[in-house]
Parts: sequence; C-alpha cells; structure tokens
Amino acid sequence: MQLVQLGHLVGVLMMILAGAMVPSLLIAWYDHGPDLPGLLSAVQWTAVGGAMAFLGTRKLVQRKALSHRAGFLIVGTGWLVSGVVGALPFFLYAHMSPEGICDQIALAPGSVLPIGGEFCSFTDAAFESISGFTTTGSSILTDGLWDGPGTMMAGERVGLPRGVLLWRSMTHFLGGMGIVVLGVAILPLLGVGGMELFKAEVPGPTTDKLAPRVGETAKLLWKVYLFFSGVMFCIMMLGGVDAFSAVNHTMATMATGGFSLYSGSAASFNSPFIEWVLIFFMYVAGINFNLHFVGLRGQYFAPLKDTEWRVYTFICVAFTLVIAGALTAGASDAPEGHAFGFLTNVRIAAFQVVSTITTTGFASADFEAWTFAPMALGFLMLLFFCGGMAGSTGGGVKVVRHILMVKQWLTEIFMLVHPRGVRPVRLAGRPVPAQVMRGVFGFISAYVALLAIGTLCFNIDGQDVATAFTASASALGNVGPGLGEIGPYDNWSVLGDVAKWIAALLMILGRLEIFTILVLLSPQFWRR
Repeated sequence: MQLVQLGHLVGVLMMILAGAMVPSLLIAWYDHGPDLPGLLSAVQWTAVGGAMAFLGTRKLVQRKALSHRAGFLIVGTGWLVSGVVGALPFFLYAHMSPEGICDQIALAPGSVLPIGGEFCSFTDAAFESISGFTTTGSSILTDGLWDGPGTMMAGERVGLPRGVLLWRSMTHFLGGMGIVVLGVAILPLLGVGGMELFKAEVPGPTTDKLAPRVGETAKLLWKVYLFFSGVMFCIMMLGGVDAFSAVNHTMATMATGGFSLYSGSAASFNSPFIEWVLIFFMYVAGINFNLHFVGLRGQYFAPLKDTEWRVYTFICVAFTLVIAGALTAGASDAPEGHAFGFLTNVRIAAFQVVSTITTTGFASADFEAWTFAPMALGFLMLLFFCGGMAGSTGGGVKVVRHILMVKQWLTEIFMLVHPRGVRPVRLAGRPVPAQVMRGVFGFISAYVALLAIGTLCFNIDGQDVATAFTASASALGNVGPGLGEIGPYDNWSVLGDVAKWIAALLMILGRLEIFTILVLLSPQFWRR
C-alpha cells in the first residue's frame, strides 16, 4: 500500500510539472522558437506518464494519514523524479531542435559547442534541472546566456531560446517553496494526510503550522510567496526591466536560486537601483516565511522578537560593513575596474553578502578578483557555511543552528566552571528540547563529513583544492558559485560526468536537510 501511495502521489507530481511546463511551451510557440518541438514532447510525456501513474493507482490508494516513513520516501522520490522529469525540456530541446544541435556535435567532435549543445548530454540536462529545483543555481552552460538586457530585440535570438530559459527559472520557482509542499496543498483533495510530507520538506529544525490543517498551512505559505513575487515583479518593471527578464529574475530571487538570463548575472543590469531591489528581496526570501505571514496579518514587530531574525540581520549588516571597509582599504592595490569609494563598496558588499548568506548565488561583482582585499574574500567565504533562516527558501546550515551551537558551547563552558550548575540551552526564553539539540549536532557533524567527502571526490575528478572544496561547500549549501574553476562568472562544466552526479546528490542532500535522504539508505528504514 505504501508503494501504491508513492506511485499515486508521484503521478500527481508529474502532472503538476507538466502544467508548469505549459508557460514555457506557450512562449516557444509565440516565438516560433527551436525549443517548441522539445517542450511539446516534454509536456506530453510528462502529462501522460503522470496521468497513467495517478489513474492506475486511484482505486487502490488508501485514504489515510501517511506514516513518517512514507513521508520521507515520498519526499526523497519526489525530488529525484522532479530532477529527472525537469531535465526533459532541456534534453529534448537539444535533440529535437530544427537547428540540429546534437548533429552538429556528432559531425564535428571536439569543436566549440553550439548554443544548447550541453543539453545533448542527459547528465548535463539533469544537473541543470536538479540545480534549479534545489535552488542551487550552479550551471553547466558554457554559452547560451544572453549578453545583457536588450539582446532579444525584434525577434532576433542571441543565446538560448526564451522557452528553455523560462523553464530553467521555473524550476527555481517550484523548488523554492518546495515542489512537495505544492503537492501538500492539494493532498486534502486526494484524502491523504500531508503533515509528514510537510515536516520532511520545509527546511530547518522546526516546523510551525500556521493553520490547523497542513494543506491550509501550505496554501498560506504559497500565498505569501506569490505576494512577494508579485511585488518584486512590479518594482523591477518600474525600474525599466522588461517583463520577461523581470519574471525570470523574480522567480530566481524569491526562490534564492540564482539562475540569471545573462552571462554577467546581476551586473548585466548596470543599475544600482535594480541591485538594491535584488538585495532587498534576497534578504526577504532568506527570512522565515512564518514571520512574513504574521507580519502581513498585522503583527509588524513580530520579527523584532525573533532571535534568529535579529542574528540574521546583524550578520548581513556587520559582514557588509566589514567587507566594504576591506575593499575600500585595499582600493589602492585593486586591479582596474575594482577600485571604488566606500558607498559603492557598501552596495557591492551588501549584494554579495546577502546573495551568499541566503544561498541565492547572484553576483554583481567578480569576488574572485578580491585578492587585493583578502579579509573581504575570507569573510564572504564564511557565509558559505551560514545559510538563511529556518523556514525560508534558502539552503545551508541555517542561522538558528549556529545560534544553538554557540549557546551549547557557552553552556559547556559554564558547566566546566560550575560542575553542579544547571543551565539549559534556551531560545526565545524557552528551553530547547534535548532531541532538538541532538538533531542540530547530528546535522552539523553529517554536514562536515559530507563536505569532506565531496571535496575528496572532486579532487579525484582532477579539480584543484580551491575548486574542489568550494564546489562541495556550494553544492551542499545550495549556494551556486565558488572559487577557482567555478567562480561567479564561470560554470560547472569542468566537472566530469560522475562528479556532476555527485554534485547533484549533494544539492539534494543539502536541500532536504541531509537526513531526509540518508534515512532512505538505512537498513532499519526498510524493516517492518
């Protein structure tokens, strides 16, 4: 019966994905783009496969609450299915394009890849898809992104077609709040309980229900998500950004993803106003969405009472000022194009700080060139291991875990001085349960172990230490860029096929808080 429920819900998930592909299909049809045949086939295959799985199990599925085991299995399977199905628009575009993209590669092996040629490999297509759904933002594209705003004028295409690029951003948007949470919102229609899915999906050590029914909770979170997305879209349009670009960058920002239409990422806008808009909404997306909800309901000062929000905001402000000061102090040694005044450096630093701590991955400057200000680069790298708030769309360790870890350190020091003392770890004035603390330290230890294993794997793949370490940290933390061969204006095509699958696995592990996936590898999980 658990497998029947799994097949039933995977069918629902595939139909949702097919529906999400339709806007990209309509754009391709409007543009008469070379991506139309591939997108049409992707929609058809996904919809038919989902309908068969859904209808084939509809009479067999039991109308009862899911067990915690089923919740983990469905979430893990759902993300794997999303990654594979999400690769179809990329893969089929390359193979079915009238331009004969894959034929060009076969006729001239070793030559420069044509635009979209990376997607002839299913590994590369799946990497891009998984990176999108996990909101990591790492890309294998060596070419194909537009040079900047205005490169799609009078129907002339310079780079990947709009349908493919829209689907690329759509994977972010769905993955941001969680493709399975979207499914939870409609589970009541199927008569299946969803709280176990919600617990396994929502990032962070705690899950607060905003409504008595989990379906209503998921709907409320999505309404908040869509509200902020709509506001950001309108502000970007008022800032002179065209509608297509505004839609794509809004989806990438609110999901803390980082896929941009442009090879220069946010710097391509060449607009301080747009950069500040992106900074603000990246910051917003890194906040616990429960706080957004209660704030929109009139409790405007609720965040001020939240310890995690105060620490999160303090880190953003403090790191911005430190990095801006370091960049200004080292300006005399900066290479051409990297020396600016303090106020400009504040904007540059704020963008990179907020983008990194929220694991968005946009870039407005090439921070690899900050060798003239090593302290600035060092502080920025620390944020790779921070993450946004629990309950946000961001990845990473999460600020609340760092808070609890520091509080535990202070408690241990207190106990050494006062062996008979009693000092429980408290958060928001309440003692933190022992099982939560155990989970925090279990998560952090697993995080460090996977970071080391990933670094070793990328080293074996032939990458230098800086590239291997930051690739592991970036994939596991869902950050996006790194250092070395995967810098903010580079790509991940330097990895071999096996290394790309390892990176994709790390992305999923990071997005689902590690143990949601690791538990599936445990023999105890499969025993009755």
